[in-house]
Amino acid sequence: MAVVAGYQQFGGWHAETASLANVLAAQGIYAPRNGKPYSEAMLLGIGGGLGAGYILYEFKAHHTKVLVCGWQNNWQYTVRFYETLCQRIGVIPTFHEATSPKVASKQLADLLDAGKPVVAWVDRAGMPYLELPSTLIGHLGHWVAIFGIEGDTVWVDDLAAKPFRVSAEALIPARGRIPSYKNRLLEVSPNTTPDLPGAVKTGIDHCVEHLSQKSDSFSLPTFRKWGKMMTDRKNAKGWHVAFADRRGLYSTLKSIYDGIEIIDNGGGAMRGLYADFLEEAAEVISRPTLRQAAAHYRDLAAQWTRLAESALPDEVEPFRLTKQLLRQRSDLLTSKGADAAAETQPLSERLASLHAEYNPNFPLNDGEIDVLFSTLGEQLLALYDAEVAALEELRGAME
Repeated sequence: MAVVAGYQQFGGWHAETASLANVLAAQGIYAPRNGKPYSEAMLLGIGGGLGAGYILYEFKAHHTKVLVCGWQNNWQYTVRFYETLCQRIGVIPTFHEATSPKVASKQLADLLDAGKPVVAWVDRAGMPYLELPSTLIGHLGHWVAIFGIEGDTVWVDDLAAKPFRVSAEALIPARGRIPSYKNRLLEVSPNTTPDLPGAVKTGIDHCVEHLSQKSDSFSLPTFRKWGKMMTDRKNAKGWHVAFADRRGLYSTLKSIYDGIEIIDNGGGAMRGLYADFLEEAAEVISRPTLRQAAAHYRDLAAQWTRLAESALPDEVEPFRLTKQLLRQRSDLLTSKGADAAAETQPLSERLASLHAEYNPNFPLNDGEIDVLFSTLGEQLLALYDAEVAALEELRGAME
């Protein structure tokens, strides 16, 4: 077994699209417009673009709550996202699954031996180089590209300029721990030359249709619902009720910042990455009105970043320090890959100590919490209005 020849493109912003973009590039599957690798922004847009959603997970055994946000279309149905995207770019997706770790490992080895890098479904907290708390094991999904095995070392491409090395022993549970993932791998093969302008238009129409839905779980109204829950004192899902004892509030606010700015979306809740797509799309389909829509989504990205900052206000020292440590660790991982370990470990240890101190003992009093919740609620309701306005701009640009 060896490293797949020609795998040279690494990193990106969004796990699902970056891993696929790099796997496609390694196999010479390029955009027909310019004969160059697909950008992940283009893949995001063709796949259906943006989505919306949030789920507040409660891990009572660990007194922890984590807010998981969904920013892409079909964020909760990744197989569907990949199937749709691959069909639109003329690629055949083949999904390999197994319940046996032995069979799963053989599937991976056979594909790599055949010169086929793959996208792999993994437990995010099970990837050792991310240095996440053990309390999150089995709870957060993630997608990486795997492009080689040498001895006991598996080579992983995960949103960094350089690859990561994971032992085969560590990868086995990371692939198998989330039962619904079934040790899943995605293999892609070229099929037909796509109609790129048609794929772009279809992707934009899909995004507009999806975000126009009335669902308050998986479309734009979820942001309005979230905003209302910040100050609702009667609803069981209201934050004053859910966090009545304040336990887990620190980790939840941290996950807001992490989910909007750090984890898998390029910052600004993926709205900046989608703006990049709209800029590319304006040229592909000769529709300059999309550039104005792109500007709206860049403004949205800035608003989401302000919300992330507000969740952990700088005036509270442990909050300021948390953001600083998260950003430093992320920057080291994305720039150095496996070479970052010596520098990231002390940052992760410091983050763990902050969690241990402030998750059970939140550093604000009731009055300060009221102000914080009201601020976040107002920002979320304003974001809902801004999202609706940006969507109308996008709809108009396609008419």
